[in-house]
Amino acid sequence: MNILQINTVDIRGGAAKVTYTLKRLLEVDGHTTSMFVKLKYSDAPNVFVARWPNLLSRFIQKIIGKDISAFLANKIRPLLANDIDFFNSNRLLETKEFREADVVHCHNLHGNYFSLSTLTKMSKLKPVVWTLHDMWAVTPHCAHAFDGKPRDGFFECPSLDIYQKISWHNEKYLCAKKGKIYESAEFTLVVPCLWLQEKVKQSVLKDKPLRIIYNGINSEIFKKTDKKAARERLGLPQNKKIILFVSPVGSNPQKGWGYIETMMEQCKNNKDILFLCVGTGVKTPKQEKQAFISLAFIGNESKMAEYYAVADVFLFASKAETFPLVILEAMSCGLPVVSFDVGGVKEAVLHKETGYIANYLDASDLLNGIEHILSLNSSEYEKMSQLARRRVLENFTDTQMTKNYLDLYREVLKDRQQNP
Repeated sequence: MNILQINTVDIRGGAAKVTYTLKRLLEVDGHTTSMFVKLKYSDAPNVFVARWPNLLSRFIQKIIGKDISAFLANKIRPLLANDIDFFNSNRLLETKEFREADVVHCHNLHGNYFSLSTLTKMSKLKPVVWTLHDMWAVTPHCAHAFDGKPRDGFFECPSLDIYQKISWHNEKYLCAKKGKIYESAEFTLVVPCLWLQEKVKQSVLKDKPLRIIYNGINSEIFKKTDKKAARERLGLPQNKKIILFVSPVGSNPQKGWGYIETMMEQCKNNKDILFLCVGTGVKTPKQEKQAFISLAFIGNESKMAEYYAVADVFLFASKAETFPLVILEAMSCGLPVVSFDVGGVKEAVLHKETGYIANYLDASDLLNGIEHILSLNSSEYEKMSQLARRRVLENFTDTQMTKNYLDLYREVLKDRQQNP
């Protein structure tokens, strides 16, 4: 089978990791794959940048010697408050990769690189699967609506500044255009959790074919290892309880950095606790006073697995999520998770069995979760650790995810062949 995937990025971010994992495992299974992305960071020869400059961009490029199409997409087009028009993504339909594909698998189509009307043209030529990794498809412009309510089939965005941000109120047009495209396009939707399924069922997409395929991770890389040995290798203290979190410090309010700071403040007098942050490498003066180690982003999965191995608690304080891979990675390493009840997290983390689910945005309950995990005796903690690992092995591996997608590809391809 030949599968063409489309996403904003190839290897950075949760959606990208799902996309690239599918690519890798499909190829291992003998299938042919290709990808079109806005941003390419891998050196894979079958990953292509989805950029086809228009006539104006080509004219300017000829004069100044630089391709300004990316600049226009990132800087100028957001001023138009429109991230679904004006892109030359119809050119994708002319590529060899599209012509030879059996199935087209779309992922994140937002990010100022894809004209959504291409979806209609694409679906008339090939069977299309579209995995929703966030809520963008069912909102005017934002990836997460937080507590926004559905109105005329779309969840309201609480602010213009939430990614995908727009400069002025163009929601009416964006919703009308999306709705028109969805009405004319044929595709099968996939969501990675029940939480997002319920959102879709309340939306303009409620009548589209819809499946749940849970995200999966590599359980051979993310696995339980000896904590003492891991701490020795990484030069971390043996006599501390380590609370790990993964977040760019302060840069994205959605990631709940304020709640992390609250937890550090609440625990500052406990000399047995060390907070370990992966994702930045920078400390503020306030954090200098805390038992706090900050590390830069770690892209290597094997190295990241070592940091899961040294920790006693994985703290997840995001305000908006769908079904985060870091939760699965931590659990696969036997690390109990403390998280707000956000998105589909509780579909993976079982309260007081494989971690602790705190009331949404309740800082005191988040602290209760940390205290609950750290209060377990060694046998109770080991039981929770083993259950966390087992839950991933039974439900959330990359091989199971790939099998589920392959079954779906075969189904939509068969349906298209029988009903051209």
